[in-house]
Amino acid sequence: MTRVVIIQDVNITQKYQELLRKLESMGGEKLGRHVVHCRLFNRKTLTDGYVNQRMFMLRMSQNDDLVYAVLANEKAHGLVPSDNGIEGLMEDCSLLECGLDGANILQQVEIYAFKSDGQFEGTQYVVGDFVVSVCTFMSRNNLPRGLIIEVQYSPCYTVAHVDMLIDEFLSNFASHDHLRKPVDNMPALFEKVGLPNSEYSLKHTALQYVAAFNILRKFEK
Repeated sequence: MTRVVIIQDVNITQKYQELLRKLESMGGEKLGRHVVHCRLFNRKTLTDGYVNQRMFMLRMSQNDDLVYAVLANEKAHGLVPSDNGIEGLMEDCSLLECGLDGANILQQVEIYAFKSDGQFEGTQYVVGDFVVSVCTFMSRNNLPRGLIIEVQYSPCYTVAHVDMLIDEFLSNFASHDHLRKPVDNMPALFEKVGLPNSEYSLKHTALQYVAAFNILRKFEK
């Protein structure tokens, strides 16, 4: 089970170093770099009455032979926007897992046009039963625009029943009002894209990163 949350702090670089020191003071063992790269594409020609059609592509250092594509099609119009990182008003949302060849084909077809990209980059530690990654979000101009922490509870691969453990662990790093979930209702979003709650996978993690990217990319100035 993995949770990705945004740490809201104006001093991104300072907070990043503070979090690393905190992990080391807790006896954390450094594993190495952790990198997640995201790209956003807009569909060139909208179809079937949709007002917005996008494709997010994501690649994680845990398994860089795989690429995750989230297809987001929105029909809702004139409604109040959601704070959800992958707007909760979307009519359709699907998740594809493919190899590098499949990802290249998706990018080369003339259906979608590239819009923006960004990268989460930081350091990964083991702290007891938790694997923790602290990353800054870098935009294309290499300026830090945000900060996230990924917490994986290693002994458990089910989605349910470990939220309290992760909440308690996260409370060591930031106050509740400085933590922001990129997805308001994770079980509902997992269900929408066809991911089971019975067993956790990198697909669940990828979806949270896409949501975090969709929030933090809008912080660009």
